[in-house]
Amino acid sequence: MNATRAYDVIVVGGGHAGIEAALAAARLGCRTALVSHARNEIGRMPCNPAIGGLGKGHLVREVDVLGGAMGLAIDATGIQFRVLNRRKGPAVQAPRAQADKHRYQEFMAAMVDDQQGLDLVTGDAARLLDDGGSPPTITGVGLSDGREIAGRRVILCTGTFLRGLMHVGEQQTRGGREGAASSEGISGELRRLGFTLRRLKTGTPPRLHTDSIDYDRLEPQPGDDDARPFSFRTRTFDPPDHQCWMAYTNERSHELIRENLHRSPLYGGAIDGQGPRYCPSIEDKVVRFPDRDRHLIFLEPEGLDTPEVYVNGISTSLPADVQEAVVRSIPGLERALIVRHGYAVEYDSIPSWQVTPTLAAKGVTGLYLAGQILGTSGYEEAAAQGLLAGVGAARSLAGEAPWLPRRDEAYLGVLVDDLVTKEITEPYRMFTSRAEHRLQLRCDNAESRLLDSARSLGLLPAVEAARLEARERARSALAATLESWRTPDPLGGPACAAADVLRRPGVEADDMFAVVKAGTELREACDIVLAHELDGESWLVSGLWLNVVNDIKYNGYIVKIQRQLAAQAHLDHLEIPSDLQYEELLALSLEAREKLARMRPETLGQASRIDGVRAGDLAVLTVILKRDRADDPGRADA
Repeated sequence: MNATRAYDVIVVGGGHAGIEAALAAARLGCRTALVSHARNEIGRMPCNPAIGGLGKGHLVREVDVLGGAMGLAIDATGIQFRVLNRRKGPAVQAPRAQADKHRYQEFMAAMVDDQQGLDLVTGDAARLLDDGGSPPTITGVGLSDGREIAGRRVILCTGTFLRGLMHVGEQQTRGGREGAASSEGISGELRRLGFTLRRLKTGTPPRLHTDSIDYDRLEPQPGDDDARPFSFRTRTFDPPDHQCWMAYTNERSHELIRENLHRSPLYGGAIDGQGPRYCPSIEDKVVRFPDRDRHLIFLEPEGLDTPEVYVNGISTSLPADVQEAVVRSIPGLERALIVRHGYAVEYDSIPSWQVTPTLAAKGVTGLYLAGQILGTSGYEEAAAQGLLAGVGAARSLAGEAPWLPRRDEAYLGVLVDDLVTKEITEPYRMFTSRAEHRLQLRCDNAESRLLDSARSLGLLPAVEAARLEARERARSALAATLESWRTPDPLGGPACAAADVLRRPGVEADDMFAVVKAGTELREACDIVLAHELDGESWLVSGLWLNVVNDIKYNGYIVKIQRQLAAQAHLDHLEIPSDLQYEELLALSLEAREKLARMRPETLGQASRIDGVRAGDLAVLTVILKRDRADDPGRADA
């Protein structure tokens, strides 16, 4: 390609954030370049080769409904599928799939290759080009080999590569992950542009050769018999059920770790970056939980054609000889051969209060950030941010209003709102517990929740958008049938709707058909409704029944939540002027002045979710905002 070609959008980094950002921008009509060290770096899974999990699975389903790639990729390359928390309520159930990491990577690289309007540029991004203005406007990217690429928007999805430093015991190696060099220039460029940076840390466990594991001594963990796809676009789905296994550390394992803590870079002072609290290293587990005599680990295959097995649960940066001793102290792993040792990696990140809800950088025009550069962890969180950044960049170029998902609308909204309102001091991971409206943000209703957004964003191909709408019509028709079908009360009360029977505790769909009068006729009526609305595309039924059943059973709670949201909605409609001088508002607490001045919330709703901003501070802000609107009729009408 011509190195001087100008692009609308340049995406730096071919990881999970970069892929979704580049695909989204290109699909929205932007001439897009994806800058990556090499094609075989695109879509790599340097940590666990798995997609989904609690909170994370919700994000993947939402990204899929909006037109993202991750759900399709894992459906095509997954080797074991499970729904977590099946024994708990629907709000905290979530899909998870083990991936064939090499096939996943190739699937994603092929999507990039095939996307019209998207060019792959191989090289190391070393400089951010700008016009020298105040504030500066980004004009492109400079590569370490001297090439310059012009671009109207730049999205940084640099993962763990910014001044990446890997640790195995006393050994240190420059790199963003094993086998890949670090990026040394962009950190300095960000400082030059006025950004505050910080160091974070993440880690990965050793990989074992499958032939060296005594599986007879391990506990099997099979996948689901009724495996479900992530993507509503997946038409044929018959994945293999590749076995995973469970094992446990023991007191001997912990003793080895304690004896060698002085050789750990984490406890020896060699690592400065803050690691993730919710995914600690085995060293952290042993130190923080001294009363635990064992820790659960999962042995998960990395693919169908590779002998490598991922040891989920013993992420570590201990020296190689200690890792080998710890692994071989675990029953079933006495003769285990370590193919690759675990390591920790430190990297630069940008505290996320320096971006807006569109993930555009504050104080620098045309720059967007997504993924681990913003202090998050996980493939799923990165993919979600990448899609949001790609959409944000494309819509800004087209002069369109930004798309800002709300906390009550999607986990995407929870993620972004947390990033711009919370003091995130460690790698951020999504959990269902972070969503206060999680009962209505279920995995099973992602299509219904985000249908309108999917229509307006325009990322889905027309044929898939039509199928999504057909599925929603079928869902509504099915729910209406259950609400209108009258039946004698199985408990002897007055006649009621079939849906009322379903609302009773412990009654599921099959139970309802069994106990209501003419249940066979009701089932046939439901099947006719589905066949009519879906026009024979029976694969769209996947998950639809679950969605309808959960909506009916929890409708009372959802209505109550919606009333509460309506009462609070005015807070997110009260915009705060970007030039408000918080330092001069002495009626605010000192902590609130400091936090508000740094984070610069755009609405009173955002301000209310900032730690340290109290109810009294919000009352003061409300008075000030209403006074300013009364004094400025133009602002009041805006």
